[in-house]
Amino acid sequence: MNQVRTEADQRQDAAESEWTPLRRAAARILGDQRLLWTIAGIVAVQRTLAELPVFLPPGADAYAFVLSGREALTNPGAIYAASAADIAAGHPWTITWPPPQILLAVPFATLPDDTGVWAWAAANGLMAVAGLFFLYRAIQPRRARALPIYVLIALCFTPLFEDIRLGQRGGALVLLAGLAMLLVRSHPTLAGVLTGLGTSIKFYPAALTLSVGGRQWLRFAGATFATAATVLAVSFIPFGSPFQYVTRVLLPVAAGSAGGTKDCFQNSTQLLFSRLVGGEPFTRVTASGVWTTVAMVPWHLPSLAHVLSYLTIGALVAATVWASRRSGWAQPYSMSLAFSLGALIPGDVYTYQFIAVLPLALVLLLGAVERHRWLIVAVAGLAVLTFESSPCALLVPGLWTIAGLALFAAAAIEAPRFRNGV
Repeated sequence: MNQVRTEADQRQDAAESEWTPLRRAAARILGDQRLLWTIAGIVAVQRTLAELPVFLPPGADAYAFVLSGREALTNPGAIYAASAADIAAGHPWTITWPPPQILLAVPFATLPDDTGVWAWAAANGLMAVAGLFFLYRAIQPRRARALPIYVLIALCFTPLFEDIRLGQRGGALVLLAGLAMLLVRSHPTLAGVLTGLGTSIKFYPAALTLSVGGRQWLRFAGATFATAATVLAVSFIPFGSPFQYVTRVLLPVAAGSAGGTKDCFQNSTQLLFSRLVGGEPFTRVTASGVWTTVAMVPWHLPSLAHVLSYLTIGALVAATVWASRRSGWAQPYSMSLAFSLGALIPGDVYTYQFIAVLPLALVLLLGAVERHRWLIVAVAGLAVLTFESSPCALLVPGLWTIAGLALFAAAAIEAPRFRNGV
């Protein structure tokens, strides 16, 4: 028996010795602040040069967003009636977002010409930066090298810049979620109010109620749902009946998004299985700028694809609660895990919507670096680098979804290591 143990120990020592040079190299690179800041600076310049020519293109969401604010100032009751008529006529690209989003646009709608559009894009970007600052404070990293690593991860994360350059609303959600993650341990009710405000803008922040446990849950969840319900109810007053909005705008658009051929910019867990298992085609642009319809696989198993999708989504929800509990409901780990469901559960996710995965990537990578968990660092780092490229530029569409699922799985595995923080 002792002989067997000795041989096993020797094999383990040999395996560890093979990895030792790589571990030392990783520790040396990630421990050099000057090198990390230099890399971050280079990436920042590259990102700026790449984003400026395509910033706020003519069809950017910010234009319709600010226009909805102008309509709210003149005839708010007609907005959803017009949207319902457009949808019924087969034109789903209309105002479908809930009233709190329209009210967000009102201050910017008072500015002349396109000034409001640019002002909103700037405000959205500043809110995203503020939210990431609050998240960094919530993580409470112990080493100085954490800051350049944190900045570098954010710079490599294309969904963040997609949200800002198109004038979407992800910055507001990151701000509210980041501040909630910072406050939830000491002020769960206030954190719930912030989460409820986010839920009234986009519904997925409600998933954060899966990530708070113990005596804090009742106060947090109660404040979340009470705030969301109150804000939605009050904001609907000038815009008409919420029942008509749900039945004539929200549900028809959701039903319409389930059909038709999607392009390579649209990715989700359901689309991943539909394309890999169901054989569903998608459109992608060629090097000459021509859009073509292709399929990834020759077989067609749509029923199996649907089953696998629902099983995966159920597993994601269950794993969120399970991992949060194993971590001792550690924050911001648990809330960042739940926040990522905003990109992993919906059936149709655009590039900017993957911003929901960014807090999890930051929490996971900083924690793994602090604990010298280099295999986790490699997996999470590869996932973040996947998000650096456009999904249409990758070999296989859906790699963003695979990267998001990989980050989620790695974070769930690491749950017990977050019990004492990063």
